Amino acid sequence: MDVDGFVLPDGVTAVDGAVDLERGDGWVQPWRLPYADLELYDPLLTVAALGPAGVRLRCTTDSRHLALDVRPVAPPDFGDPAAGAGPPPYGLVLDGVPVREVPAPGRPLTDAVVDLPDLPPGEKQVEIWLPPLPGVRIRALRAVDGRPIRPPAPDRRPRWTVYGSSITQGHGVPPTGSWPAVAARLLGLRPTNLGYSGSCLLEPLVARVVAALPADRITLEVGINVHNSAALRARTLASALHGFLAVIRDRRPAVPVTVVSPLYGGELRETSADSWFEVPGSGPQRVTGDMTLPQIREVLAGVVALRRRRGDAALAYLDGCGLLAAEDAAAGRMPDGLHPDAAGQRLIGQRWAAYAGARR
Repeated sequence: MDVDGFVLPDGVTAVDGAVDLERGDGWVQPWRLPYADLELYDPLLTVAALGPAGVRLRCTTDSRHLALDVRPVAPPDFGDPAAGAGPPPYGLVLDGVPVREVPAPGRPLTDAVVDLPDLPPGEKQVEIWLPPLPGVRIRALRAVDGRPIRPPAPDRRPRWTVYGSSITQGHGVPPTGSWPAVAARLLGLRPTNLGYSGSCLLEPLVARVVAALPADRITLEVGINVHNSAALRARTLASALHGFLAVIRDRRPAVPVTVVSPLYGGELRETSADSWFEVPGSGPQRVTGDMTLPQIREVLAGVVALRRRRGDAALAYLDGCGLLAAEDAAAGRMPDGLHPDAAGQRLIGQRWAAYAGARR
């Protein structure tokens, strides 16, 4: 299942951060779930996994002008990603440093070119970060000026798997601006982003995906989708988390795992478990759970404490309000009451890096 380092048909460009690759006639499409098993997952989860959040193409070149041939892919209920504000941009990173955002081209099922001109002279390690959504079929990476493109240098940084909600996937921010991307740069980690918008619900099959990926550190940002979908109840949340962690420990018995509870979720989510949930094709639906966010945090902390008492010293708990709190929301870092803006994502990444760095 580990496809990190897969080389594209052009022979020199590597894909990093994907779980699997769908292969077609002259193209590959990254997925963040096993492609052959997609029918086993809920459709909302597969829509989220279609988006290549955190997936990047890597190469070495001294070219001053690159072009990436792609075809955006969206499911029928996704809408037109070229409409309205447009789809999220691509991200250009040179020698580990984000340089600029590159507008996303084209419409679904239409061949397009991501143009990357005016690159600095000299040999450089290039990373092109794909947008968090929609899907992307990659055809080729070309040097417009004819300069050679070579395989990237080996990435020997420690691997970090991050599972979570749309906050982890990077809702509304450029691909290099999600909190896992920010924290990975600060900590020198090689991230795999398993943030699934609206679908972080501790499914057993997703636990198998997390456990199967090579990892030196695992982070689970859980709870907000449990609340706003009412998919788990007070009776089942603790059992679901125990089972998720048990699957990970079967494969990764000593890897440090941190469970991060919901970030500050606004006054409604602090006081009521009632919410509105958007269902593609059906519009908003009202759901009623039986846990407030403080109660969910209490359950998650209790599970971690119990497992630590039973000997799992590599397991830790972090209250998500330590990453984004009420005062941050009051300062405008959570404009829709749920999702951090770009500055909020950066703040979460910086605070996570400080927390994780102190635990090394």
